[in-house]
Amino acid sequence: MQTDIVLLDIPSPKPLPTSPNTWKVRLALNYKKLNYRTQWVPTSAIEAVCRPLGIAPTGIKPNGSPHYTLPAIIDRTDPSHPIFLSDSMPIVEYLEKTYPPAPGTELFPGNTLSLQAVFVQFVMGRLMAFIPELAIMAIYHSKSPDEQLDFKQRIETRFGKPIDAIEKQGAEREASFKALEQVFTMLKFAFSKNEDGDFLMGSQVSFADFALFGFLTMIKSASPEEIYPRIISWDGGRWGRYLEGFEGWIAVDK
Repeated sequence: MQTDIVLLDIPSPKPLPTSPNTWKVRLALNYKKLNYRTQWVPTSAIEAVCRPLGIAPTGIKPNGSPHYTLPAIIDRTDPSHPIFLSDSMPIVEYLEKTYPPAPGTELFPGNTLSLQAVFVQFVMGRLMAFIPELAIMAIYHSKSPDEQLDFKQRIETRFGKPIDAIEKQGAEREASFKALEQVFTMLKFAFSKNEDGDFLMGSQVSFADFALFGFLTMIKSASPEEIYPRIISWDGGRWGRYLEGFEGWIAVDK
């Protein structure tokens, strides 16, 4: 569809972007075949870019100041009424309402918006909780030198210790891997309730799938030799095959 949309995303030296949150919106734009371009914004510049545009912060920092994050979009399809939005789920809700999908292609099919919000908030939140325990250094090393500095400062402020002292090691690390595997086993149980496809809702992809894709892609990019091989070895290789189902929607304009 002829649209004039800008997606604000975080640059990466890797072949594909690595932010799990911005992937949710990029996949939605590609899936819906909306015209857009990417504006690459380093994490250290997010506030400086978003604040003057009136793009809303998505949270509050510990010091009480507004916290700006990506993704964000600028939609100038109607030049008399440009739209500036932040946060992945509100953005995709907006895209679904403004550019209605054909029947059978909805990203929130059958009044599942609330259930998908629960999935993203709690199930994906549980998966993301393993990042500090297992993958914080891999993610750090996957970033450009400038991004590494900003990431290191934010992580050390959050955890109150050097970044290389955050991950679990030895037996504790193996216990974290076992706990992560149990979460994926739970996901396999839920996904297997639909027999007509590999997505959460069977053959029809949804916003919740975009969230899980973002997590898996981040891990694949950051830790292709340790964590990602473990994940795709679980459940008979299900999660590697799952990622293959998104191949038609991962285009990135450079």
